[in-house]
Order: sequence, then C-alpha cells, then structure tokens
Amino acid sequence: MKTKIFIILALVILLFVALPLAAQQQYFIPPQVTAAIDAGLPLKQGRSDIPMAYLKTLYLPAQQNQLYPIFLFQIKNADLGFAAAADNPARLKASHLMFTRVYRVLNGAAAEVVKERNIRFDLEEAQPTFQPDAVNYYSIAGDIFPSGTYLLALALATPDYTKITTTYIEFTLPDFSQLKSQLTATPVFSVANLQMLSSAETKMIVHRNSFVYNTLMLAPKIDNEFKASEGLDLFYFVIGGKPDSATGAFNLQITYTFKKDGKEISKLPPQTVSSPIISQPIALTFTEVTKDAKGAVTERLEKPLAPGDYVLEIEMLDTVAKAKGLQEFKFKISE
Repeated sequence: MKTKIFIILALVILLFVALPLAAQQQYFIPPQVTAAIDAGLPLKQGRSDIPMAYLKTLYLPAQQNQLYPIFLFQIKNADLGFAAAADNPARLKASHLMFTRVYRVLNGAAAEVVKERNIRFDLEEAQPTFQPDAVNYYSIAGDIFPSGTYLLALALATPDYTKITTTYIEFTLPDFSQLKSQLTATPVFSVANLQMLSSAETKMIVHRNSFVYNTLMLAPKIDNEFKASEGLDLFYFVIGGKPDSATGAFNLQITYTFKKDGKEISKLPPQTVSSPIISQPIALTFTEVTKDAKGAVTERLEKPLAPGDYVLEIEMLDTVAKAKGLQEFKFKISE
C-alpha cells in the first residue's frame, strides 16, 4: 500500500508540472495502407486479413484541458503468424506494423485528418510456453487531443503489406471545461497491476495487456469479471473539483455502494481523499448483521458477495467547490 501511495503522489507532481508525451509530428503511412483505409472509410467497413477485435477507448486527463485517449484491441496469438527465429529456434517472433489515423468528425462525417502514426509491432515468445489459442489485448496511447468527436482508423499490416486489417472506431472526448458545480470522472477501470517507470516514453509503443500513462504503467482488467476473492483495484480521476486555496489540497469524499438488480447490497463509509487521482482497492464483500429481538446488533460477519452482475455506484463530493457527481462501474462476480 505504501508503494502505491508513493506512485500516486509522484504522478500528481508529474501531471501538474509536465506531462511528457510522444512527439506530436505526423508519421508517414505507406500508400498500400492508405488505400486500404480510404477504401473502407465512407461506410466505415473494415478489412480483416488478420483477425482483430477493437475493445474500447479509455481516456485520462492531460494538460491544458486536453485528454489522453487509450485505444485497446485484442488479437489471438495464432493469428499473428509467429515463427521460429532463424538465429534462435527456441524463440518465436512476429513482426507487424500498426497505423493510426485520427479524423475530426464534423456533422457526422470524417472531416479532416488531425494525426496519423506508424508504429512497429514486434512480439517475441518462448516456444516451449507459447499458447497459440491465447488472446491478448494491446494498447496504443501517447497522443493528446482537445475535446470533440473523432474517428479512429486503425490498421494492422505485415511488413510486406500482403495482409492489411482495418477498423474504424468513433470516440468522443468530453469538454470538462463546461462543468458547472458538478463532478464527473474519467472511465473507471480495475487494474491487475500498477507500476512506476523510470522515465516517460519518448515514442509510441504497442503494449501488451497494459498501457502507459506518463511514467505509470497500468494493466486494466478488460472483461470486468472477478472472483469474490480477488477484489477490485479501481483507477480513475475525479474531474471538476477545486483545491483549497490555502493548502492547495483537494478535499473529496468518495462513497461506494454495491447494487445488484437495482437493490443496494452494501454501502461503504465515505472516504476523504486529497487528490483527484483515485487508486482504490475494494474488497468484494458485505457485512451481514444479526440482531436480537430488541433490535440490538449481536453479530457482524464479513461475507463474500454472491456471484452475479453488479453496479458499483461512486458518489463524489467536493467540500471545497460544493459540487457533487455520480459515476458507475459495472462488473461481474463469477462462480
């Protein structure tokens, strides 16, 4: 827990001093890939030479009211063409190129290209432990954008361009400057791992089962399915709060409520936090209270939540700005 607190405090300092991200220059997309992107763009009709499924777009805050989107997609190992390395047959390698082209959307149409990227996508596996049926998710992040609606054209290609996959995803980055006496939050996710890097990345990299934000590497759980024994480890930003003018610290109260089928199962006591960056472990349990005939509590037992679909309501209160907000995190507890 002390390590996590240190990581979050370090991230707070970095965010409010500088957010070193990938360089903002344009990157060249070869004509074969450009033609494939352009062919599917009018109807947003993708091409699937290499099977690839887009999962979701997350976002986190950047400086100057801009946002840092994270693009997540998944691919099966067997579809990536792993082959034994010529210099070391015990190692399997797969080499591809990833391309991103982001259009600004105006009046429902892709109006102009605002950014495009060309990214190496090289993977390596030990042959004895290679699992061809394993499905991993991958992330692309590093650019920042102002609020607005965009269209992502994502392409995956073999180095010789004989196979090209394209997909088109529209995403919206909200304008938080319009919040008035109201709190909101960035998309809430639970992380399986969180660690501090020695320095920020200076070029865009395709990460497997994780993504990088500044000097923080996070491994979100994508399917939001947990065993009761696992617990949640939530990560999100509270947006719209104001620091105290005297201390510079935030004074936020966060209350978590578990709901199942619309009914309240458990409500945790409010927690006070001094930063808008929330990294919160939560046990998947509830307290069973036994009372006697007179209504006096005789026993309290901590029990695991039953399997099923849940909604975790997150009530946010800023005692400085006198603002409130509500966010939800939907998840499932498996058998």
